[in-house]
Amino acid sequence: MNGAEDFPNRLCAEHRAIDALLRQLDRIATRRGTDDEALRLLDSLRRIVDPHLASEEQHLYPLARRSLPTGAALADAAVRTHEAIRRLLDRADDGRLTPTERCHAVSVLIVVVRAHLRGEEEQLFPALRAGSAPEELRRCERRLRGAGSPG
Repeated sequence: MNGAEDFPNRLCAEHRAIDALLRQLDRIATRRGTDDEALRLLDSLRRIVDPHLASEEQHLYPLARRSLPTGAALADAAVRTHEAIRRLLDRADDGRLTPTERCHAVSVLIVVVRAHLRGEEEQLFPALRAGSAPEELRRCERRLRGAGSPG
């Protein structure tokens, strides 16, 4: 194995954990669960998402910028999406929201986060596997593992 086939292990594992929390949030929103349940899950989501996004910005996107012809544009777009995700998470977690407003904010957050994860897994990760030297991928994976994000 040259290190490219399963790159990036760490981020994909975190994507699965994020998606599991999104499914729980979606179930709560669908059945109109309690606000306390939603706030607890949003807190759990934040504890995974914040370091995850920081790791991508610090390690993954610089690799994209170096390795891909359109890497700078991809990285810039992803960073803008990260900013939107952070704002949406703040909005969904706002203690002043009514349960109905929180449900709507959570629904928007779920859509944006899922689209972002799907875009990375279906476009960015394969492009990096195809366009980066195996040693670059291994180096990035080591840095991601050492970044200390949960997962």
